[in-house]
Amino acid sequence: MQTSDNFQQIVAAYILEKHSLGFKFDKATQVLRRVVALQMQLDKGAPLLSRETVERWIEKTSWESEVNRSHRIGIVRGLGKYMVRMGYTAYVVPDRFAPVREYMYVPYIFSDKELGLLLTRADAICKNSPSDHVRLVFPLLFRILVGCGLRITEALSIKKQDVDLENGTLLLLNTKNEKERIVPLADSLCEACRKYALSIQFVRGANESQYFFPNPEGKAYVANTAYTRFRQALRLAGISHGGRGRGPRLHDLRHTYAVRVLNKWVREGKNLTTALPYLSVYMGHVGLKATQHYLRLTAEMFPELVKTAEEAYGWVIPEAYHE
Repeated sequence: MQTSDNFQQIVAAYILEKHSLGFKFDKATQVLRRVVALQMQLDKGAPLLSRETVERWIEKTSWESEVNRSHRIGIVRGLGKYMVRMGYTAYVVPDRFAPVREYMYVPYIFSDKELGLLLTRADAICKNSPSDHVRLVFPLLFRILVGCGLRITEALSIKKQDVDLENGTLLLLNTKNEKERIVPLADSLCEACRKYALSIQFVRGANESQYFFPNPEGKAYVANTAYTRFRQALRLAGISHGGRGRGPRLHDLRHTYAVRVLNKWVREGKNLTTALPYLSVYMGHVGLKATQHYLRLTAEMFPELVKTAEEAYGWVIPEAYHE
């Protein structure tokens, strides 16, 4: 620790460390500027993160949601842990202050039959579209969501330069947790991408676009457009939809992917204590907690696996959430 450092310099070093680890950290950087401004008011830039500053920071404002507050708390908690690690005086927000109850939404896990029906119906909808973009983009987009477990925003943000059709990988840059990752494609999915890339180049405006899934204006499609097609496919597949927020959601294709992977691993007898971190990195999770939740879903979806999973790996399976 360099005692001559002021608080702003400490925060700058923390941001630099995050960047060096591969995090973009753009949104968090903006938030930390506000933390610095508050600390300057209360502690005059001294090289510490006082309890007074932290408690003032985590107060809920009248205009924000609990989710936004949770994000703010998480950022200042991360800063506090960094400062303690580097030898500075810092108050670290206790975990009990996290206001958001995770996993209140129960994901819809699609069966193999439902996934097949969903993709077939989506193909039919797109085939009848007057738009060349729709006919080509959405059948492949839905297959990537099913086959790779991506977030819809990650898939729509993919640029042509991020797709390696020779080695069969996708480079994801615009991710929720601002950490880049490379996702491998199954051989059949990579071949579908190759055919798509050959076809889309002849569609008006697509060749000039930087995006792998361009809309008619050459920009990235918005998530709501994909959601509309998804909901149409659900209806034709006979899968009940309860409206926005009640699912199934596009994001449930990602949940389904993770549960299918874990189901396969448990049946194959893989050591989940070593395998879970790999899935966590693949999915782009910050830690293991979200990945462990998928293990709970897997046990609930496939009761015959409960005994196998809990006897061997019960300690990594989180308790189900109760009101």
